[in-house]
Amino acid sequence: MSADPYVYEGTDVLRNTADLRDPQALAEREMFVSLRALKQLQKEPVLGAFDLAHYAAIHKRLFGEIYPWAGETRTIDLWKPEIVLQGKSVAYSPPTAIESQAQSALDRLRQPPGDLKQDRPTVAYAQAFAALWQAHPFREGNTRTLLAFMEQHARHHRQPLDQGLINRVPSETRDALVLATRGKIRPLAEMVQNARHSEVMRAHPVLGRLSADAVEAQRLMGAPRIVLPEPGTQVRGQVIATSYHHALIRDSRQVSAVPLSAFQTMPRNNDRVDVRVQPDGRRPEPEPQREEERAQITGRVLIPASLLMLNGQRPEEVGRNAIEIPGPSEALSEALKTRSPQEIAADPRLAAEVRLIDRSLIDRFGHEGSGVLIGGQSSEARKLLPQGQNLEEIRAVLKPLLKAVVADDKLQTSLAQQQTLGRDEPSLGRSA
Repeated sequence: MSADPYVYEGTDVLRNTADLRDPQALAEREMFVSLRALKQLQKEPVLGAFDLAHYAAIHKRLFGEIYPWAGETRTIDLWKPEIVLQGKSVAYSPPTAIESQAQSALDRLRQPPGDLKQDRPTVAYAQAFAALWQAHPFREGNTRTLLAFMEQHARHHRQPLDQGLINRVPSETRDALVLATRGKIRPLAEMVQNARHSEVMRAHPVLGRLSADAVEAQRLMGAPRIVLPEPGTQVRGQVIATSYHHALIRDSRQVSAVPLSAFQTMPRNNDRVDVRVQPDGRRPEPEPQREEERAQITGRVLIPASLLMLNGQRPEEVGRNAIEIPGPSEALSEALKTRSPQEIAADPRLAAEVRLIDRSLIDRFGHEGSGVLIGGQSSEARKLLPQGQNLEEIRAVLKPLLKAVVADDKLQTSLAQQQTLGRDEPSLGRSA
């Protein structure tokens, strides 16, 4: 390990600006820093000519706060076994060939890509990005840099992609890139093509931007026509998806988009509902609830659902407030106080509960919002919470829970011999 100049002597921990030597602490810090930078990048893209300097500048923007070598071309060979290659590694560019191979791939992206809903342009686009990824210019963070660069490039050429779809299952995205370097381009091309279709479908002419779940439900149903019921209409049927402002409800004749304000509690997929559309977005009167019932419900909830717009929130984000964050069971609560993260990860029942809470956090707050809630500035974290929530009490649960998530990530990585997108880099080869 000492041959790798990017890690601390005698460890596999990457040298970092915070001088963190604990790999778990570094993983948490890197996640928070890179996701915050990615969100800022979406608001203020790195300007450039989509050349190698532009690509390096995006890497530096994403990781410059945590890695002093961000944006610099690596000086060592990389190697990593891949499950989809039966334990073999991608043939990453050697350090002496990185610049020429990356530039060759970037030259193929100089012209507009064409319509990325069509097969031929999408295949060519996927081939160029697979070649750029295979160059792997940096010691860490290549996949995240590639996806950020792809998002900016596609949007620049008026072919925006649904990043939520591309990033939904990180291991599948990585597998598609790995296979593409071996000439099996179809999985990556289909991923790009589906992301383009999804982005188009999310821009609904009446309902505004739809959630990814709503688009997927539409696609599976053959893109049925959606109707907006008149105020006073009674709608009965099954919830097929919820979007930022509406629930899509299917009956035997049609799909109706019912405002979320018409519901007393947030509807969930597959619920059978019977709801009246309220005039002027008015909310229905809540049913009376016994005090002991209310205590039981709040006892099982860490962060309750809300349909109100919070300070600084965009309208399209409001629907996510209705996602309830469950609290830990008595068994998990006790384990978070008395057991190590590794012990919790090794218990399938506790690990499953940890994953459930973590997934609900990401669904509601996103990766960056979750990072802010757990370890960001208190003033920013409180803006994410409904009024009256105690940030310190919530953090007392979430901080040890996050350590259990990281420990479970490590355990699953070891078992599957595959890293996740958040730590996607190959192992050390020889020095250049």
